[in-house]
Amino acid sequence: IRAVGGRIYDPENGKTCHQCRQKTTDFAVACKQPGEKGPCSTHFCHTCLFNRYGENAKQAARKARWACPKCRGICNCSFCRKKRGETPTGILAHAAKATGHSSVHELLKQGSDMVAAAQTLTSLPAKIKKEQKEGNRKRALETDDDADGSVVDGDENVGTDLNAFPSSPANKKLKKGTSDESTDLLKTKLELPRGTLVTNVVGAKLEADDVGSAIQFYEFCRTFAEVFQIKKGQPEKVLQVITGGSRKGRVVPAVVADLHISLLSLIQEDRGENPLDYSRDGDAWITETGKYISESTVISKELPLDCLNQGVSGYKKLSPSLKLHVLNFLCDETLSTGTLRGLIVKQDEGATERKVAAREKIRAAKEKEKELKERLKNEMDKSMFLRKGEEIKSLISQIKELNEDKEAAVDDEKLGDLLRTKPVRKDKGVAYWKFDGYYKKTSIMRQEFDTTGNNDKWFMFTEEEEKVIGDHLAPRSLLQCKSHTKA
Repeated sequence: IRAVGGRIYDPENGKTCHQCRQKTTDFAVACKQPGEKGPCSTHFCHTCLFNRYGENAKQAARKARWACPKCRGICNCSFCRKKRGETPTGILAHAAKATGHSSVHELLKQGSDMVAAAQTLTSLPAKIKKEQKEGNRKRALETDDDADGSVVDGDENVGTDLNAFPSSPANKKLKKGTSDESTDLLKTKLELPRGTLVTNVVGAKLEADDVGSAIQFYEFCRTFAEVFQIKKGQPEKVLQVITGGSRKGRVVPAVVADLHISLLSLIQEDRGENPLDYSRDGDAWITETGKYISESTVISKELPLDCLNQGVSGYKKLSPSLKLHVLNFLCDETLSTGTLRGLIVKQDEGATERKVAAREKIRAAKEKEKELKERLKNEMDKSMFLRKGEEIKSLISQIKELNEDKEAAVDDEKLGDLLRTKPVRKDKGVAYWKFDGYYKKTSIMRQEFDTTGNNDKWFMFTEEEEKVIGDHLAPRSLLQCKSHTKA
């Protein structure tokens, strides 16, 4: 939500004007004519309707069967003109009113010659200004002040003083004035440090694309160490062996084989199968893993079925990246077993209460947002001289904060898997996580991911960078307390 030039742009609750294609809370009149597939859904904001067609929106709204310009076949928006094989007009409100026409529609009816003449006439002040600027800068500025008085509003629509020519300085003054309303919002867009690309996790050297898989495995081991009797240092050793071990040799290292067998046995027990007494040096546990992968409904194309069917020799041919995929597949499969699900629920019995609390937060945020938007609309409806700029900026800021709170509550409500650690903050394509045990003096890590979520890269921070990131991630209430303390 933003307030610019006396208009409130609201992508959620605003109405889209067919002419300027802006979604605002401005008064807009709806077409009342039946269309081919139901009633016409076209709206025109009051500014566009007046500037482009010379019609009063409130009078049009009172008519029982008012037909919009589109239904009447006279719409001069860029889309409709292109459909009719005509050239879009661009901004013509200045030209129309400067030549004595009540609207753009009336000017267009006079023909292309009149339109060209009107555009030439309104372009004269700019040409004069350019000539004067070289010879007498001060005099040019005085001329611009005399021509001041235009009001810019919308994409193809300009509300113009009929007694004044449009001038570039007037536009600049208005832009400077309206931009002040969103100064606070611009200041919040800080340039955050990106950090250093992570290629080493707990002593294991990795390709950048494999870091996420390594972190996933390590966090799984930390969470369920007791269930699988994972000893201290074992996850680190597994990662180091997988990523640094040779593909040659006749056996899989014991520390790696034992963990695979432990995961595989739990899956078999949950399915009512009798786990075999697998030998870490044999092929059975590898071929059995390949069997479960082939039966999976969420199988990844990257998982190597052919190699696993060959037993130890096939497994040894796998790249470190594919070995991590196999290991994480077994970890994910164990999460659906009764043993781990029961443990998760037992560790977090308050999950239901949190969901209820999240729904209550969403409801309260929606009510508060509605109240604030009503106050903002009332403030913007006042005349320019009675508006309180600080009040408007404060209301917009509060509405943005409520939207963030609402999104966070929705995420809490949808959290189905209680195991997954949640990022402390998630933006478009970026998430920040707080992990302990990876680096001595820092704990925050940055994850960058694509739209599919299949590819990601991780970054670590220095102590100085983490302080900046920490302030960015801090709760708003804490930041407000800090600002009051400094004041």
